[in-house]
Amino acid sequence: MKVKKFTASNNQEVLMKVKNELGPDAVILYQRKVKPKGLFGIFKNPIIEVVAAKEDREELITNKSKEKINPNFGAFYSELSNEPKEEIIKPSLSKEVDEIKTMLNTVINKINQQELPSLLNHSHQEEVSKLFYTLKEQGLEEEIVKEILQKCIAYNDFNVKGIEKKEEIRKEIAKVVDKYIMYPPQSLKSKIMFFIGPTGVGKTTTIAKLAAQFLLNEGKSIGLISADTYRIAAVEQLKTYSDILNIPLEVIYHPSEIHNAIKKLNEKDIIMIDTAGRSHKNQKQIIELKALLDEIEEKDIYLVMSCTSKERDIKEIINSYKFIENYSVIFTKLDEATTFGSIINTGKETKRPIAYITTGQSVPDDIEEVSIEKIVSLITKEAMQ
Repeated sequence: MKVKKFTASNNQEVLMKVKNELGPDAVILYQRKVKPKGLFGIFKNPIIEVVAAKEDREELITNKSKEKINPNFGAFYSELSNEPKEEIIKPSLSKEVDEIKTMLNTVINKINQQELPSLLNHSHQEEVSKLFYTLKEQGLEEEIVKEILQKCIAYNDFNVKGIEKKEEIRKEIAKVVDKYIMYPPQSLKSKIMFFIGPTGVGKTTTIAKLAAQFLLNEGKSIGLISADTYRIAAVEQLKTYSDILNIPLEVIYHPSEIHNAIKKLNEKDIIMIDTAGRSHKNQKQIIELKALLDEIEEKDIYLVMSCTSKERDIKEIINSYKFIENYSVIFTKLDEATTFGSIINTGKETKRPIAYITTGQSVPDDIEEVSIEKIVSLITKEAMQ
């Protein structure tokens, strides 16, 4: 068995190195991101490190004929774990085998990917391997990545090639994504819409985009309420939009004032309420928000989060708003994000509808209802090029 470590700046480059040196039958055993060594390594981007293996047909075996490496991951690991009895193994190879055993243990602990190597042994291994690592880099939870791979393995139609093949793979991925992305109801439960979320995610701009779409595309009459008096700029921003769209704006400074503001706008089809950005770590601000929401019984609530946020922060934000039973999610700043797995992860975690995504600063154009096709395209773009 020939085992070798490869490094490169990205997945495509490292896979090409593996293919060029070990051939198309090589099996990827381990992959990770590592920082370059040296004093200045901390200032450089991580590099991709891959360990790959290929059967060495010149390996000496005393008591049995030459065999191919078992493509099944579980059996292959078992073979490495067994103590070799009558095989003549060079010291350097023995050391490499020990290293691979350690790496395989790490991989097994992280994700059960028993079916992956057998899939990669087919002629399309580079295509599927690229998909696997793309999904991981997109920040998808490992359970979802595994589920997608199993779908691709089950499909397993290698007679389909090229663009048609990619479209079929997208369909298999869409089946998994569709399990975790809920669509919001076709009609609003109430005419009153609250927009909540942390600071800096673009709630005010999102409200302006939706208000313009309701007004211009659906002919709805709109009223705006600003409860974001923490920031003078937020009120001024919403006032600018209300002037441009020629729709009324009310400003409130205390939760109890919301009833009078709604009364003034009662003849409007939709009333949209902009709340102050709340730190999910500030319990006092969360309590203030709860007091505001509790003032109105019938309402639709939208939790606005940025797609540029770290996965850990998104989980903390979701946890801080768990006192709200019914809400929909809006993800903003997709144009600034590089990974989109958090959209699917959030759907799986919250089991709440993903209502809209925003893709730029333009009002009212850069907002759209979420679609499975859009999300699949975002998470597979690099792999499907």
